[in-house]
Amino acid sequence: MTNEEIQADIIIIDDDPLAGELTKDLLSDEGWKVLLIDDSLKAIDTITKLKPKLVITDIMMPGIDGMEICKRIKTNPELKNIKVIILSGKSYEKEKQKALMLGAEYFITKPYNVENFAKLIKEILQGSQKPTSVPPPPQKSQVQNVTFNKSDLDPSSIRITLYGIRGLGSQLPQATSKYGRQTICASIETQNDIFILDAGSGLYNLGKELITTKKFYQTIWLFLTHFHLDNTIGLPHFEPFLYPEFNINIVGANDTEKSLKDVIKSNLYSSFSPIPSTPKAKINLFEVKEENYEISQNIKISTMYSNHPTTTVIYFFNINGIKIAFAPDSEIWEETTAFQDYNERLGKFSTGFDVLIHDAYYDSSDYISLHHKGHSSLTILTKFAIRNKIQNLIPININPDYDDTKIDTMIEEAKNIIKNTQSQTILKVIPEKESIIIKKS
Repeated sequence: MTNEEIQADIIIIDDDPLAGELTKDLLSDEGWKVLLIDDSLKAIDTITKLKPKLVITDIMMPGIDGMEICKRIKTNPELKNIKVIILSGKSYEKEKQKALMLGAEYFITKPYNVENFAKLIKEILQGSQKPTSVPPPPQKSQVQNVTFNKSDLDPSSIRITLYGIRGLGSQLPQATSKYGRQTICASIETQNDIFILDAGSGLYNLGKELITTKKFYQTIWLFLTHFHLDNTIGLPHFEPFLYPEFNINIVGANDTEKSLKDVIKSNLYSSFSPIPSTPKAKINLFEVKEENYEISQNIKISTMYSNHPTTTVIYFFNINGIKIAFAPDSEIWEETTAFQDYNERLGKFSTGFDVLIHDAYYDSSDYISLHHKGHSSLTILTKFAIRNKIQNLIPININPDYDDTKIDTMIEEAKNIIKNTQSQTILKVIPEKESIIIKKS
């Protein structure tokens, strides 16, 4: 290690020799001890030994990129007080946001102003130059003088709206459908509350509706059943995240591979997220297990784990005495055995419910060859609903490869089962963006 290294005030990391030497010369001329490193793989060890006042790093370099270097500095208790400047030709707003989220004090775009560069660095080191701030969201996303309109519902009623009822196929659909093409998302509205169920692509239209119609619920509850793409793809496109007027509570169960916090961070606070800015709403996370919960005196929730790959939760709502179960990814088996009591357990949770919103991915013929993969057939689901005296059965998560003719046939078969058993269960097939009103009996 040379004497120059030992006394370094500023370390520059840049694999471009011309750019790196120019930056070094500008700062050395101002009297700082400056070290230039052109191999990013050696950077962290050198920074750890020298503990300089400032690190200036490019982003795009072989080995370790500048963002990773910034992250390692700011997450190391011994290094976190070192100031970091990202110096890069990648001037995208997403890159700037990511750098600041990782803890960088400043983002300077290449080519920089040579005449003012040393002065800016001096101001940053002295703390007189304020850190770069994350740019605000687009002006069209700003709310001015928000008024929260009153609901049209009476205290004894709730409204259920489906904004997406399909699964996500291996390719984008090429045909329209009267049932809709968006993935799983539903809402339950009361006079004072809104509960959003899953965050599939249908969440975009739900959020847009809340904003454009000024149908505001200041507190929003968002329940995630699990973290498959079908059920979370809409998260970064939910417009209320951009408004400080909203308080958004997100509920979900941690999976062994991914926590609820990880999902929200990657969708809303990552450079990979398409959200135009970091959320302005107040966001609260609630991690749930198989348990009973109480939101208020009149709103209670229970959960159970679903018969579906990965950690998946079924939500059971008791809202002012109206009971609703939401299980968009759940396989009810052909028959209960001593080794498989899922049907019986689900029945105990949901018997006599006002509404069951449940996975109906397959028709009866496809289920024969595709059973035990985590999805139900509408035929078996209908028999389950009849057996457990469900009042209203709403099929959801319908196979994205099914055309309207196949879905019509599947629905007709289910209705015939209800008719032949003289059951009181009502099959309600709700196309995308349509609603039903349920009244307390």
